[in-house]
Parts: sequence; structure tokens; C-alpha cells
Amino acid sequence: MNSDEREVATNVLKAMAHPVRLGVIEVLASGEKTITQLYEELGCSQSMMSQQLKILCQQKLVEIRKEGTQKYCNLNNRDLLKLFDCMHKHLREFLNFQG
Repeated sequence: MNSDEREVATNVLKAMAHPVRLGVIEVLASGEKTITQLYEELGCSQSMMSQQLKILCQQKLVEIRKEGTQKYCNLNNRDLLKLFDCMHKHLREFLNFQG
């Protein structure tokens, strides 16, 4: 990576560095959800979800589309889930090492 790419990568990783935002990505792995489904499933308020989705959208991690009165969220790039697979592997190894 060049320095510009490292800067963008840093911003993307920062955008993911929050439990609700990680949860959004994890929930969207199974497919498109409404914003209501997301905040109900993750147990946060509508305003908290709105704030977190704004950050994820700014980094092009999720996209939101409106249909009637509903807003739907989806992953912008499903290749992001490969990073999650690597993270899960690391966490399993880390937790086994710690425990």
C-alpha cells in the first residue's frame, strides 16, 4: 500500500472500530435489512443506529436505499466479510491462547 491507501485503510478500520458498527456489518452479512431491523436486532436506539450508519456510509462500507417510507441497508462490498472471517479466526486463536 502507498501512503494514501494506508490513510484510507486507517479510516475504514476506524469506522469499523465500534461494537454497534461491527454488529451492523455482521447482521448485514445475511443480507439486506431495514434500519428498524438493525436497531432492534442490535438493541440500540434509532438515533444511535443513525449515527453509526452515517459513519459506515461515509467510508462506503454500507449503502442505504429508500423504498417508500422504509430505508434499507446493505453491505457495499461483500468482500469485506473476508476481513471478518480473518478476525474470527484470530479471535478464536487469541481466546484459546488466553484461556
